[in-house]
Amino acid sequence: MIGRRILAFWLDLFFGLFLSSAALWLLREAFLRGTDPDDLFNPLREWALAPAHTLSLLFGLFLYFFLFLALNSETPGLLAFGLTVVRDPEGGESSSIGVRRALARALLLGISTLFLGLGFLTVLTNDRRLALHDCLSGTRIVRVRSRRVRPAGSP
Repeated sequence: MIGRRILAFWLDLFFGLFLSSAALWLLREAFLRGTDPDDLFNPLREWALAPAHTLSLLFGLFLYFFLFLALNSETPGLLAFGLTVVRDPEGGESSSIGVRRALARALLLGISTLFLGLGFLTVLTNDRRLALHDCLSGTRIVRVRSRRVRPAGSP
């Protein structure tokens, strides 16, 4: 399952960066619309071209993970690989993690990632295969057995 988790994370990273970049580009275009592109002293132009865009992308990634986890307890990457996030103590595939745990998980996931991925090394050292953000947020990733919707009246 570690392979699925890694692939899901990279897919989510791609989706999150794509959505964050698109939103940032739209915001920049909206702010620069109607301004003179040759005006080097325009404060809006300075802001739109500022190196703070890296922070904006990181914030966009945080929002991506937080909103998907808070609303569905899974991201598109987890969904694509048949995984979901559940509360650790209760287990069960239907327990939603809620807003507080989604917030904690998204923040801790960012911290695990920013420090050269050191937060992911705990997956290799414990028998339950929990990363640092799993342990500290009280969540874990489980495989979803079946998502098929059966028609009413079928066995």
